[in-house]
Amino acid sequence: MKLIAPITVTNSVLSASNVTEDDYAVWASGTTYSSGTRVIVIGTTHKVYESVQSANTGNDPTTDDGTWWLEISATNRWKAFDQKLADTVSRSGTITYTLIPGSLVTGIAFLNINAPQVRVQVFEDVSPNTEIYDVTQSLVDDTVIVDWFTFFTSDLTIYDTEALFIGLPGYTGYEIDITIGDGTGTPTVGQIVLGKVEELGFTTDGTQIGIEDFSTKGRDDFGNAIITERAFADETTFNFSLFSADARRIKRILSNLRATPAVYFADEDLIRYGTTVYGFFQDFSIPLSTGNLSFANLEIEGLT
Repeated sequence: MKLIAPITVTNSVLSASNVTEDDYAVWASGTTYSSGTRVIVIGTTHKVYESVQSANTGNDPTTDDGTWWLEISATNRWKAFDQKLADTVSRSGTITYTLIPGSLVTGIAFLNINAPQVRVQVFEDVSPNTEIYDVTQSLVDDTVIVDWFTFFTSDLTIYDTEALFIGLPGYTGYEIDITIGDGTGTPTVGQIVLGKVEELGFTTDGTQIGIEDFSTKGRDDFGNAIITERAFADETTFNFSLFSADARRIKRILSNLRATPAVYFADEDLIRYGTTVYGFFQDFSIPLSTGNLSFANLEIEGLT
């Protein structure tokens, strides 16, 4: 039972990317915008805004109260760091990011990803840069291959939607290079979460996974089904054991994350069990034992 306590990706952390920030024209204070026109702000918020009135001149979208502008989303480049899984970054060929964190990074999670592979490299902040980590993970889902027939008939364009890189030597000031995709198709990714990996305990039997579906389902006067498809969120309840003397440390870690979404997972070797979830914890309790071992429950509600 582990988590990645995320760092905030800012302009100083995101050093470079091949994802251009040109979704729409950049907002200019002297330009008059009509209703429905979209602009981007790239210096500060890195977001897309839509004008809700005509004759819209000189109204800053980043400080507007909704009178003139409606916030739509992050720009394509920054969607990977906006805490929204469903709104994905996309680019033909590959998606690359160069990050220089100002704090320790020992884990990176890729969520709602659609790509054949992900590569992570780490370079020391020295001249010349020395590569100290280079790992590529294939995301091709081969779990259905059990014999020669399924080997030749399985659809190998179906990919795992999550990837975890644990044990990175991402010290302060080191360069982390990310490459999503193999140069073919159009890879996408919902969130990239990086930070320090914290170990909470040992995942035990009884851990549960599920989803909360926000779609609506009903019927009209004639009994015909009316279904409106909407987003869904992962829900995971972790059961885990811990050393009783470690309870205070675990409580402190979780208290610091009470209003911060983080990546929770059973273990990097158990990713295919589907327990990886990015969200907030809703309930946390440790019935303490005077013996060496206690057992805890942690409920996580995922983001959409």
